[in-house]
Amino acid sequence: MASRQKRTIKGIEAELEVQLELIKDPDLLVFTPVLGLGMVDIVTMNVVTGEFKAYDVKARNYRLTNFVSKDGKRVHKKGSLINRVLKEKQKALGIEIIYPKERNES
Repeated sequence: MASRQKRTIKGIEAELEVQLELIKDPDLLVFTPVLGLGMVDIVTMNVVTGEFKAYDVKARNYRLTNFVSKDGKRVHKKGSLINRVLKEKQKALGIEIIYPKERNES
């Protein structure tokens, strides 16, 4: 299987896991975009407060080797979570990054 397909499958799995986590809250309605396109993966509406939240789901990825930034100031150790950041437009729209819970988290 091509690397891109593996990444796509991992991303879809992460989105489904987060959806399953969110639907456990009886106060939330969970919406997903048609065809999975766009900068938002999940939108929730709290039926009690009326609050909407938009999420960009990211799969957890961990470093395979030690990493030192080009300026030499930051060191990231093997096995540490790779930090993901929002694009400027996502920040402006108030979109949040959400990761699926680890299997051993409750």
